Amino acid sequence: MAKDDDVVDLPTRAIDRLGLSAEVREALLGIQAELTAAYQKSFIEMVNAINKQASALDRLQSTLSLLVTHLAPELKGQVPAVLRVAGPGEEPDLASALVTADPMAAGYTMSQAAIAEALGLSQADVSILVKAFRMPEDGECAVVVRQGKRGDTVNYRPRAIERFKEWLRNPPSDLSRDQKNALLRVRKQLDSQV
Repeated sequence: MAKDDDVVDLPTRAIDRLGLSAEVREALLGIQAELTAAYQKSFIEMVNAINKQASALDRLQSTLSLLVTHLAPELKGQVPAVLRVAGPGEEPDLASALVTADPMAAGYTMSQAAIAEALGLSQADVSILVKAFRMPEDGECAVVVRQGKRGDTVNYRPRAIERFKEWLRNPPSDLSRDQKNALLRVRKQLDSQV
């Protein structure tokens, strides 16, 4: 039985069992050492290449996020994350479908929070105005995906952002005081963003 500090070299042990002459044995051991060194070198080069690719993908994803944030904020949250090299103790990334809550597969992929984030507005004001504009009743932009006791779960199409902006310019006339106040805050906030 080998001691804990003994290193067992299986290829060398296999060559020793063949009963070859010393010259042939040395030649085979030399070939085996060269192969091992070549495999190690190739493995290190592969790991370095993977790390460089992961770094490049991270930079591309950061650049894409910046572009989306500044050029098309309504797309924020819809751009999938790229694959990356798994860190110690993490599961490696695998190619898989991005799962979004779109039960009808009709493009209703955004939440109310995503609309608020895309517009740079508070969720509270967006919630008040979504109800004032009756967006969930509008089959073009929103759909109720689950009814609940405390409130319905509504998903929105990305075009709901533009529709929301239209309603901000031309709101319904029957707004309550809270809804009018939310409308004024949102208009002021959007004007300051321009």
